[in-house]
Amino acid sequence: MKLDLSPVLATYQRLSSRERLLVGLAGGAALIIALYTLVWEPLNEGRAQLARRIQVKRQELTEMQKMREDYLALLNQFELRQKIIERADPKFALFPHIEATVGQVVGREKIASMNPTNKDIGDAYREESVEIKLTGILLQQLTDLMYRIEKSPQPLRFTRMQVKKRVRDPQSFDVTATVSMLKALAPAPAAAPGGA
Repeated sequence: MKLDLSPVLATYQRLSSRERLLVGLAGGAALIIALYTLVWEPLNEGRAQLARRIQVKRQELTEMQKMREDYLALLNQFELRQKIIERADPKFALFPHIEATVGQVVGREKIASMNPTNKDIGDAYREESVEIKLTGILLQQLTDLMYRIEKSPQPLRFTRMQVKKRVRDPQSFDVTATVSMLKALAPAPAAAPGGA
């Protein structure tokens, strides 16, 4: 089908010069509006969307870099702790060691109680702990005890400590502390093939 513009042109030719000017201005305005609506506005909107997407991607990249740094720090801590755990003697008994150390530093008469506990962490590790309650010890004794336990050849650490000053004797303290160590669990023996 062929588009025939001759009736439109004939009508335009019959218009006065003033009417032709108005039609031209209206056509120009329509063309400007069409260009703005169909070309300029979509370009600006596309540019704005692109800028927003770039900003989102930059934020995601920053978050990923931070997550990478956190992961590397955690991996470093894990490897360091793994080395500490590997350093532990599997035959080392925590409770007798703590009992002997506390007895040497503060004396057995200051021990209110000592309670050992074990907790498996997954299938690979066991946390052995001893909760110690001491009464009426001096600050120097506490620091000496902390030093001896933390500097032990075994990887021991204080996981909790509460120190209370005694009301009647401000030079002495009641201490509740937990000393812990991680040990690697021995792998389960493999079943013999074709067992009876």
